Amino acid sequence: MATLQSIRKHGAFLVIIIGIALFAFIAGDAAKVFQPGMNSQNVGEINGKKIEAQTFQQLVEEYTQAINFVRGGQSLTEEENAQVKDEVWNTLVSNTLIENEAAKLGLTVTTAELQAVIEEGTNPLLIQSAFRDQATGKFSSSMLMNFLAQYAELDQEMASPEEIDYYNQVYTYWKFIESNLKSSLLVQKYEALITAAQLSNPVAAEHTFSARNNHAEVAYVVVPFNSVADSLVKVTTSDIKKVYDAKKEIYKQPAETRAVKYIDVVVTPSQADRDELNKEVAEYAEQLATADDLGALVRLANSAVAYSEVPVTAAGLPEDVVANIANVAEGTVYGPYYNQADDTYNAFRILATTQLPDSVQYRQLQIADADADRATFLADSVFNALKANKSANFAEIAQAYGQPSDPVWVASSHYEGASITGDNALYLNTLFGMKKGELKQLNIGGGYLIIEVLDTKNPVEKYTAAVIKRPAYFSNETYAEAYNKLSAFVADNQTLADMEANAEEAGFRLYPIAELNNAAHTIGGVKGTREALRWVFGAEKGEVSHIFEAGANDHLMVVAVADIHKAGYRPVEDFAALLEVQALNDKKADQILANAKGVKSMEEALALAGAKADTLRRVNFSSPAYVSKVPASEPVVSGAAAGLEEGEFSGAIKGNGGIYFLQVIKKNAGASKYDAEAEQETLKAAATRNINDGSIVNELYRKGNIEDNRYLFF
Repeated sequence: MATLQSIRKHGAFLVIIIGIALFAFIAGDAAKVFQPGMNSQNVGEINGKKIEAQTFQQLVEEYTQAINFVRGGQSLTEEENAQVKDEVWNTLVSNTLIENEAAKLGLTVTTAELQAVIEEGTNPLLIQSAFRDQATGKFSSSMLMNFLAQYAELDQEMASPEEIDYYNQVYTYWKFIESNLKSSLLVQKYEALITAAQLSNPVAAEHTFSARNNHAEVAYVVVPFNSVADSLVKVTTSDIKKVYDAKKEIYKQPAETRAVKYIDVVVTPSQADRDELNKEVAEYAEQLATADDLGALVRLANSAVAYSEVPVTAAGLPEDVVANIANVAEGTVYGPYYNQADDTYNAFRILATTQLPDSVQYRQLQIADADADRATFLADSVFNALKANKSANFAEIAQAYGQPSDPVWVASSHYEGASITGDNALYLNTLFGMKKGELKQLNIGGGYLIIEVLDTKNPVEKYTAAVIKRPAYFSNETYAEAYNKLSAFVADNQTLADMEANAEEAGFRLYPIAELNNAAHTIGGVKGTREALRWVFGAEKGEVSHIFEAGANDHLMVVAVADIHKAGYRPVEDFAALLEVQALNDKKADQILANAKGVKSMEEALALAGAKADTLRRVNFSSPAYVSKVPASEPVVSGAAAGLEEGEFSGAIKGNGGIYFLQVIKKNAGASKYDAEAEQETLKAAATRNINDGSIVNELYRKGNIEDNRYLFF
């Protein structure tokens, strides 16, 4: 049990309140995994391996549970759930790709290797786990082994449901760590093999050192492309195609994308809605002054702030309430009032203000029995023994009852924001109301708790308050008005061309997205647009959708598919404007080069039309030169300068921004001394970093066949 208690303390604060579940299981959209009418139950495919939706969802749930364990059961937001799905998918893809390559090479991770890594305890996955020694902060394999032994011996009939649930949560968490540890070890093996194949040689090392250490002062003349008027050159379709073919690989995309245009109507409360809400809050404010059951009233008012019978710090109350507390006497009501910061209508009543510790260190024993009289007898006996004999060994008694005895800290922040009433409130109020060294017995939750407070910290002012906070929200009538207006527009404009022509006049705005891929979670950053995304990737070019309800039921969206970009090489037409600029510069370059025939000196180069001259200092081969006269980044200038001797004239060189003529004024060697061995090690380390930074996976991904259909399910 001591092991479990240690794990408990390292896994963030685990809910201490009786009757509240230790962890909240976040299944995300598990109920939506299988949609009616779907032809496939696969979320994707990785090099021919089909990934079933059920399998993927299970991985998502395992990861979510692990996060919940570390966070103490705190629910994930919609954005966090989306991030989890992305991380699971990306990890699944990279691991599958590497596992395939590892299998070809006969690489595996044995049970003995895995156990050796666990015993060593230095792997980041282990160091960051909850199985850490309290004194050292390091991973403890003995703590893990003890827990696994306890889990195997757990008596399902004798242990409480809470204890069983917690053991299961810890075990699930460990299996998640173990699975990921094994996968990471295989990745490390594969990367280590590739790294070992990275060789450096003296020639490459010396060249790299020279490129970095040596630099030159270079005089240049440049004839910028923009010095030639566009009207003097003519670009044809074949010219554009030639530029495209020269760089065709950069126009290849691995997955289909779509260009869309959409209308997003944000429904906001009308003035009539606000007046009605203010009236409601005013009525609740009157009731706050006299209500016997404030918790029921706060729930009836649908307040955004839960009512708690446990005093909270200022951090546990809304900022606008804290700002006005000084103006409110105990027992009186403040409000109604409007708070612009969060667009809410408010009223609150301060019941009490008191000084209490912010944090309490305690330990406890839970005594229960099916026979109520026997439970009372046992609880009284233990309590009286501890009370009468201060030397009584709390730990030994706890062990006799199969319970942990290690001290636990609880802070106000662990419970603030929750609705706490009844036995839960009694428990916390008792705990925070006790003095250091005090021992108390509580009849609670159908059993008995014996609590000993060992320490308290940071006495602060705490408040018991009932808060009515109602965010401004539109009425059904306001929503219907907005819906009907958009619906009428869609009915009259059923093509994208019509929408583009008439949207502005009708009071709507069309938002464009040039590249929407099926891994996106939203359209335009609006939450709750999964159904719209599914429609987009099932629609034809030019098709206009029906109205989608999105956001927090406060957005109305209509989407039109402007274009479909299939996986593979994008057509020339998609980049025509960009390619035309490049083709135009190529034509200008040809014209400048034709005029520069016979130029054999810097003076002759400067005589060319539009020519500009300047000097570059500290030019070396390891980085591109930046030419401010153009302006442009010019790798060819750095490369050419490195190959010229002092005083040597380069001739015409085509760059990114113009035609260059160079002459090296002076070459200088850096102060660093060449160390062949060290330089070779530097090259090898750089290659290793590229491997560790994901270059291998990126290359495998580029060459692989990855199909991502998660949008159909999630």
